[in-house]
Amino acid sequence: MGIITISILLVLSNHAIGTSEVNRFKPSIWSKLMEHDKPTFHGEIKENERIVQLKPELLASDSDEVGAAKYICNYIIAKNKRHPKTQSLPFEIIVTDKLTGAAEIRVKDGEKLNFEEHPVYKFGIVAEDCGTPPKQSNKAYVLIKVLDVDEFAPKFENDTYFANVEEGKMYDSILEIHASDQDESEPYKTICNYELLTPGVPFEITPQGVLKNKEPLDYSLHRNFILGAVAIDCGGRRSDPVYINLAITEKCHSGWSGLEDVIKYRAGSGQQRLGEGASLKLCDSDCKPAQVNVKLTLTTKHIGKGCDRDTYSVNSQRKLCGASGDSVDLLPSPSTADWAHNIPTDDGHEMDQVFSFDGQSNALEVPESVFNHMLHKQFTISAWLRHGEAQQQNNSKVPKEHILCMSDGDGMNRHHYGLYIHGEKLILLLRIEAEDVETEEDMKVFKPAEFRWAIPQVTDDRWHHFAVSVDLQENKDDGVRLYIDGKLFVTNDENFEIIDDWPLRRTKKVHGTKLVVGACWQGAANTFSHYYKGYMAGLFVLKGKTESERVIKCLNNCKENLDFHAISDMSSGTSVSFNSEMTEFTINSRSVEEVNRLMGQVAYVNARTYPTPGYRTLTIETSLICEGQTVVLPLLEKKILVEEQQEPVFVITGYSNLTRMVYEFERGLRVFHDIHIFARSQPLEDMDDTDGQDETGSAKVAKLAQKLSKTLLQQSTDQKDDDFMIDECHVKADPPLNLFIEHLSLPTHLMEIHGLEWSETNDGVVIRNADTIPNYENVIRNIHYYHNKPEELANRTLTLYCSSQNQRFISTKFIERLVAVHQAPPPVPKAANIQSNVQGIHQSLKTSNIDGLHAPGAASSNLGMVAIIVVCVGFLLFMIVLGVIRIRAAHRRTQVVQVDEKQEMEWDNSALNITINPMEQEMFEYEDGARPTFPEDSDSDEDEESSMQGDYGDSTEDEEPAPQGKGPVGNELEWDHTSF
Repeated sequence: MGIITISILLVLSNHAIGTSEVNRFKPSIWSKLMEHDKPTFHGEIKENERIVQLKPELLASDSDEVGAAKYICNYIIAKNKRHPKTQSLPFEIIVTDKLTGAAEIRVKDGEKLNFEEHPVYKFGIVAEDCGTPPKQSNKAYVLIKVLDVDEFAPKFENDTYFANVEEGKMYDSILEIHASDQDESEPYKTICNYELLTPGVPFEITPQGVLKNKEPLDYSLHRNFILGAVAIDCGGRRSDPVYINLAITEKCHSGWSGLEDVIKYRAGSGQQRLGEGASLKLCDSDCKPAQVNVKLTLTTKHIGKGCDRDTYSVNSQRKLCGASGDSVDLLPSPSTADWAHNIPTDDGHEMDQVFSFDGQSNALEVPESVFNHMLHKQFTISAWLRHGEAQQQNNSKVPKEHILCMSDGDGMNRHHYGLYIHGEKLILLLRIEAEDVETEEDMKVFKPAEFRWAIPQVTDDRWHHFAVSVDLQENKDDGVRLYIDGKLFVTNDENFEIIDDWPLRRTKKVHGTKLVVGACWQGAANTFSHYYKGYMAGLFVLKGKTESERVIKCLNNCKENLDFHAISDMSSGTSVSFNSEMTEFTINSRSVEEVNRLMGQVAYVNARTYPTPGYRTLTIETSLICEGQTVVLPLLEKKILVEEQQEPVFVITGYSNLTRMVYEFERGLRVFHDIHIFARSQPLEDMDDTDGQDETGSAKVAKLAQKLSKTLLQQSTDQKDDDFMIDECHVKADPPLNLFIEHLSLPTHLMEIHGLEWSETNDGVVIRNADTIPNYENVIRNIHYYHNKPEELANRTLTLYCSSQNQRFISTKFIERLVAVHQAPPPVPKAANIQSNVQGIHQSLKTSNIDGLHAPGAASSNLGMVAIIVVCVGFLLFMIVLGVIRIRAAHRRTQVVQVDEKQEMEWDNSALNITINPMEQEMFEYEDGARPTFPEDSDSDEDEESSMQGDYGDSTEDEEPAPQGKGPVGNELEWDHTSF
């Protein structure tokens, strides 16, 4: 017998196998696994596969060295006398390499394995070489395990399932579905999961097939559900779907019906009733109530600072509420105060500008030039704050967070006064200054120094308005008062305490103080500490007096609220009440019918013409008092949708060109003397109507001008939007002003009367604070432009635009072009033109009504008069020609005003004082091309001829209407005879 070896797969050589050699040795089968001293091979095969995976690989060898005997040609499955079925095994062995004897065990064609019938096969094999005659090896054993395949999908026991589900009830088990699997192996015959196929239903099913509901069902919403479900075995095979039919049975339950989920509110619609058609239904099984209580709450915490009040900035709100003008803003906009630039802010368009403090590094030092640091005994500090829970660090004590702090600037760390948050307390620190102490003995007496209020508002992460009013002039008991959201905070022993301390002594160590917003300065350590973390807006300090309670309340007034006007129509035993903000309304009655009737009278109202769009939440809490017990019905939550309001027409009109002699620029020109600002909540009707005709661009503009002029004439009598005020106007210079030779002058006295603020740069001017359109018009019309070297000026462009409601609405841009007319040497007039003009004037004079010109006997004297007239007219013609040439040099066109149909001469407009009423409809119809600007019409040509109306910039608004003349239609002129 030859030696058995492990063979490496080789390519069989192509030489012919000889048959003449002697077959000396039997083949040998070799395996690392041995059983009863015989080689053993283990294999696995899935019942749907064809090739057995053997371990180790089936190999055989032959010790013959030459001829066919050294190759392996075949494997034979050995007969087993004990198991005759061995001959019908579904396998065959195929040699894949005759040299190494490598072979595969395969499933015979036409045969199929079945785990359920025969999971294991064991048989013997022998190898046979290629010799003649062939010799067989010793016997080896093969053990093949058939692996089950997930052959069968689960099947449900029932075709459909049905169950009744009671409304409003929660079930642990509505019903149980069951499926089985025909596979025999453990993974595949087991059902591992059940799954609902119908999405978005209030049901769930467990892996055991138990169906239950996730929430109580409502019969009014669904009468039944049809659910699809599948079973999934542990091999992942899914069954065909089965359907579950669930019928919802109605159950009487107490509650409201007839209330819309979303109630839409349109701006300007007045009251919108919330509960029309609402009905409270009570079941007999609950109770027969002795009293029904209903509470409606309007929630607006997400809007601005908790209410639709942020129409204008804090500064404008303070002005409109009549707050003292002596208050100092310690959080001004960074655009107007460079020292406030290092604190992050929002854009401030939908509400006033908000400053964000990180609690670690950012704080704001107030210059002493802006605010004198000392407060003494009378002052009010107010601010909007949004502060969350205190952040405790490194297991230390809760830190102090300063809103405002005045402390020693150097040498020492004394805090003179401050307003800060410490945990859940708001604390006012107010040390008595040395100069406020009358005697040395008083320096040894404890004085109130800390006022501590324990209030939840400082840590609820919502916007609140805090105002601390201090008046210690007469040692009043209520000398220190706190207002939260406009209401006086009522103190008691549990929520308020006062801590005494020594007055501050004079010291040579300290040479100054620092006032800081958002932290406190430690003078001795030369660093900041006690940083504030949260949001802040509108920090104002009024000293020397206190802000009135009326103003503080006004600053918190809400523009939206609940409303009710049926108090006089209530039956006995019924009461209603509002909270102070009109956001909570309560009905108490013995009658359900009375509650339903009054519920229909509750309304929502928003007083803003342009309210903040979005959703408001309306919650309805209902409780029943039955035999001394209170039954609380489920809370209802509805939405009020304030719809987006169409933006108003916001237009600035006027004459866009102003041409003047150069010397007038040095005197100063009222550059916007004829502007009109127009605002209307709805667009003008038919503004683009052209009566179906094809019109040129200029014709359309003229027509729009006529329509708008009629509206402007009616503006004084039309009802205006109550809260549409201008809160900011910009005058932009292009290019920027050279402040050494030119500037804009503002009517500061007039602006102070109206409570307006302003700032000036070389880019132009900005006027701020909310006020009426007429007041802003009056201020803007009195803005003057000055140029100290007008001979260097050719033209100048100024752009005016305004905004309302903190830049929520921005007007059209009005572009004013200033043109300077320079002197030019007069050319020699042509004789033909002079002769023609003389003849024309002479002919005109013949028809005029001059006393004595045609009287008898006056012929000789008339000749002298005629000569004098001719000389005068000739001089006048010379001046006219000179003026015309001068204007042509400046504008390249000539302005002609016909005075009378019978007079054939041209008048120099520069020598006349022509006054035109700008409020007349015909004010837009000028032949010289000057016209007012309108929306989308601010890019007129640079060389468009300017208007000559007005008295060099003086307003014509108050002048009398001009008398009718015989000039062209639409030109009604008034002549200033003093110019002749």
